[in-house]
Amino acid sequence: MLMNRTLSIFWPKENSFLNQALLVFAGVIVLAFASQLSIPLQPVPLTFQSATVVLIGMVYGARYGTYTIAAYLIAGACGLPVFINYSATLSHFLSPTGGYLLGFLPAAFVSGYLAQKGWATTVLRSFITACIGTSIIFLSGLTVLSFFMGWDKAIAVGLLPFLLSEPIKLMAASLLIPRCWKKC
Repeated sequence: MLMNRTLSIFWPKENSFLNQALLVFAGVIVLAFASQLSIPLQPVPLTFQSATVVLIGMVYGARYGTYTIAAYLIAGACGLPVFINYSATLSHFLSPTGGYLLGFLPAAFVSGYLAQKGWATTVLRSFITACIGTSIIFLSGLTVLSFFMGWDKAIAVGLLPFLLSEPIKLMAASLLIPRCWKKC
């Protein structure tokens, strides 16, 4: 029995290095822009990074999504101003919020993988997949944050303030994601 396959409309038609590089570069630019859209909560600011990471993973798929997020993290670690408030240094990864950054990579991979397996073809499935990806980011972020302040405080400042805003951002992304996949 043949299964319906889905392909992202963002996958390069020609599998040339230049097309792949441009796709990754565009994703890094979008994520860097989303990082600047923030509300300065302490110690974890509210940004559009996590929703954008999941969105990139889901519309690019596991491979290109992971490449894009890896390029973003490497750019920030090398000093390019892609993180919040146009900042960038390797020290971001060692800070209380470094776990969120570290969670971006597996979140993009898992979200992209699930999208490729058909979990991006409807709004509901996209939302569930986006929630899974975001959960990976928050689990990673809270784990590192808890080393700095303990689990109770980490949950109070690193999760609870986002319980209302994150689903809204993910639902907005989930409305777009199914349009980026086509059956073949």
